[in-house]
Amino acid sequence: MNLKSLLLVIILLGTVSIIYAQNFPKDTLRYEIIYDYSYQVNKEDTLSKQREQMVLNVAKNFSFYVSLNNMKLNDLEKNWKDSDGLPDRKSLPKTKLHYTIVKEYGTNQKIINDRFGQGTFTYNQNLDKFDWKLQEEQKEILGYSCKKATTEFAGRTYVAWYTTDISISDGPYKFNGLPGLILSIYDTNKHYQFNVASVKNSSSFCNTADQLQKPTQITYEEYKQLKKRYKEKPSTLINSGGMTFPKEMLDLADQRAKEKMKFENNPMELTD
Repeated sequence: MNLKSLLLVIILLGTVSIIYAQNFPKDTLRYEIIYDYSYQVNKEDTLSKQREQMVLNVAKNFSFYVSLNNMKLNDLEKNWKDSDGLPDRKSLPKTKLHYTIVKEYGTNQKIINDRFGQGTFTYNQNLDKFDWKLQEEQKEILGYSCKKATTEFAGRTYVAWYTTDISISDGPYKFNGLPGLILSIYDTNKHYQFNVASVKNSSSFCNTADQLQKPTQITYEEYKQLKKRYKEKPSTLINSGGMTFPKEMLDLADQRAKEKMKFENNPMELTD
């Protein structure tokens, strides 16, 4: 077994603590765009839809996409470190979306970070290239004149509405490549939908590294293995970071994971 394979095995066992010192981008923001995001986790059950607000922070050379509640939690954590009191758990923002996406415009790279158990992991890929079909249809969203476009992505057909009033070739999640900012995008089954809630000018300073929990670098292939392993048997990564939990608790977590996987049968990306 080579060193890289050995490292992956250690990661999957939840005992690794090697930190990735990547140069995450930072700069003054130009825009803060908030989207209302809804997604249906079970393809037969319309009542399984989840909702959360997502933020696309846009600077000159990069964007940073993150759950709004995830961002709030990170800010609260910084404040806790400077105070003596502990927060009221019931008052904390709740999120099920722990991943973040950084799109670097100049390098055509994206940096994706995700959390499993007590670890945070990061990998790099090229920006996705979309074969957009521009349409003649138009409508207004939040006072912006928008045009329609369609594309295929990861096994789904998407309809997008974008505005050239904001000349940023970006949008929520991994979507990009249109001649303007995407304000609304949804798949034709409307299982996954992003609709803009607000567009604001911003002069805040954004250091994307501040929103991350010292991620460990892995490749995309390693990420897929890690994610699959954690979904099937989360106990492999729960007992890590110097904390040990009882076997009964770990067995219960594994059983619940199996039940959750059976119900959550409608991932956004149906193909790799």
